[in-house]
Amino acid sequence: MGWTGGELLKPFTALAAIEFDLGEDFARRVIDTALYGRIVYAAVRSRDGQEVFGLVLLTERRDGLLYTKPVSEDMGPAEDRCPARILDRLTPPSNEYARQWRERCRARLAKPTPRPGQTVIFKERVKFTNGDELRTLIFQGGSRFRSPAGRVYQIRSWREHDYTLRGVANVSTRARTVKR
Repeated sequence: MGWTGGELLKPFTALAAIEFDLGEDFARRVIDTALYGRIVYAAVRSRDGQEVFGLVLLTERRDGLLYTKPVSEDMGPAEDRCPARILDRLTPPSNEYARQWRERCRARLAKPTPRPGQTVIFKERVKFTNGDELRTLIFQGGSRFRSPAGRVYQIRSWREHDYTLRGVANVSTRARTVKR
């Protein structure tokens, strides 16, 4: 399947993007959606209502137009950030591609998530545009890290790397005063 493009005549939502590409009847069978950046994940009931399958919808908006490309889980999508709440709604996979996609999504969900202040040790050195190469960084939140020397770095897709966590995050223990 190729990309569909055109003008979206309503506000952009995950469901609106699905309806734009696959039609109103298909959109009515959507049970749940999640939007991560430009990727829509959905649990969709089959026409006969017996199965629920996963759908990945790639989206791109530019020059006032919406472009979409649906990829069913049985096609083995590359995108694997589907949230657990959607995966939990799916019935048994229809083929090996769907099974492998679900496994990749679950493996990503099982990765530990650092807390701000926690040390992240990457399996391989991360190379930065300034020439620095580091394995050990302190998580600041989002995609921001700090080196032990105090330099701040941005690693946009850091979760794609293999890593381990060390220690617990420094959590503030300041008491709060409650007015009565």
